[in-house]
Amino acid sequence: MKSKFSSVAAIVFLTPALAFAGPKNSTNLELDQAIKVADTQLAPGQYKVIWQGSGPDITVSFTEGKKTLATVPAKLVASTNSQKAIETDIAPDTTTVLRAIDLKHSTIQFDNATPATGN
Repeated sequence: MKSKFSSVAAIVFLTPALAFAGPKNSTNLELDQAIKVADTQLAPGQYKVIWQGSGPDITVSFTEGKKTLATVPAKLVASTNSQKAIETDIAPDTTTVLRAIDLKHSTIQFDNATPATGN
């Protein structure tokens, strides 16, 4: 009877651990300049990028410490990236806009349809 109890106990204790062993849906990001993500201007600094979903449609949050600064829709697409990098564009109002975050084997693409100013 002891061996049966031990097996059941092991399954009960391992099940929660397996729930945390899923795919990693976060990365750290260091910005050396101010960058706009959707309607939010992120200052230079360290951020944690966390996404919900497995793709292609995901929701991405940018956090600093325990504070979420921006949550935006994005696309997660497979790629042949070997290094982490960011892709940016310059908007008509001269702000730097985040277009994509390249991760190893995937890219997070943002739709930054920010209205242009001064037209």
